[in-house]
Amino acid sequence: MSNLTNIVIGLSVVGLLLVRQMQPRPAKETSSIRLALALSVIGIAEIRHAIGSHHLTATTVAWLVLSLLAGAGLGALRAATVSIWRAMDGSAWRQGTILTAALWLVSLATHLVLDAVIDHSTRIAALGTSSILLYLAVTLGVQREIVRWRAAHQREHGQLAPGPDPGQDRVPAPRRPDPPRPGRGPGLTVLPGPSAAVPGTGPAVGHSAQRAEGTGRPPAPARAGQPVR
Repeated sequence: MSNLTNIVIGLSVVGLLLVRQMQPRPAKETSSIRLALALSVIGIAEIRHAIGSHHLTATTVAWLVLSLLAGAGLGALRAATVSIWRAMDGSAWRQGTILTAALWLVSLATHLVLDAVIDHSTRIAALGTSSILLYLAVTLGVQREIVRWRAAHQREHGQLAPGPDPGQDRVPAPRRPDPPRPGRGPGLTVLPGPSAAVPGTGPAVGHSAQRAEGTGRPPAPARAGQPVR
């Protein structure tokens, strides 16, 4: 692929990673490792395709290794900025911060600079940019493993705090299906509202009585022929 195509693909992948990492997700989810493995396979294939029948010099290989090491280091640095907390069911959740997003941009800029150095060290066209997917796989994999280690370590030592935002320590409750009834299919259970009548507890409370509650005044009596609301 050309340099421009590789850069566009890299930007698209980084955008996807930013969207995913800025959302609350379980710390032990497996989708990120699958993504890292897929990026590794495609990245290695891209590098092999770019090299073709050419031979790499020791200098070019050193710059490629340095690029991957830089990605691993930045992945470890980003992992330290990820927020981790405890949900009500005891599971660990994580979410990237503004600093995490900023470091992703730094990681991409670092690779683009090293791309230019790699391409300058060899006659192989687009070798530096062809390694961007492998670079992203390495930096994502390192970040993921360190975040998982942090979550497991803090949970083991009872250091996981509730969610940083109100309600963030709660996991959405599962929807309980309503059993089917005669003439009605299965649905969702509907809880009685404030004005609904509950069997065995008397008639429903009207809106006028609710408005009068707390004012110290009795509700206005209904006029003749006018239904009570």
